[in-house]
Amino acid sequence: MMTTDDIEQLFRSNYKEMLILAKRLLHDEESARDIVHDVFASLLSGNVKTATTAYLLNGVRFACLKHIRHLSVRERLNSLYAVDCQEIEDDKWPDDEDIAKLNDIVDSHLPEQTRRIVRLRFCELMTYKEISKLLSISEVSVYKHLRHAMNVLRQYFNEHER
Repeated sequence: MMTTDDIEQLFRSNYKEMLILAKRLLHDEESARDIVHDVFASLLSGNVKTATTAYLLNGVRFACLKHIRHLSVRERLNSLYAVDCQEIEDDKWPDDEDIAKLNDIVDSHLPEQTRRIVRLRFCELMTYKEISKLLSISEVSVYKHLRHAMNVLRQYFNEHER
């Protein structure tokens, strides 16, 4: 059985790495912190005799996956991509310059089908279901096209912010 000192040492040496993993999986800092703390709380229960870094990281990964499974599809998408324009609180964003950059990236870096889906979703404010019916594709395909577009946009902005 692990002592409180052992758990404290594990906490000090692994907390940051565990939190980073949880944030990457959840895209929600508050939930990530809760999950990491829950993993350490489970160590305090006394059921674990020894814990390694790999054990702790796997515990975080499984707890994050469990958390994600319990979220609704809409909550998952909103937490990952903040797709609803109404949730943007800053009235100054997006400004005309940002919109022009986004449109340029969409036009120059995305395939035609993905461009069309992005425009239907964000310009026409169509739902996944409406887009899938209009284009005769599945809602999963709509999601995958939008996810690809978000990844391209994220990558572009990450490369150009440095």
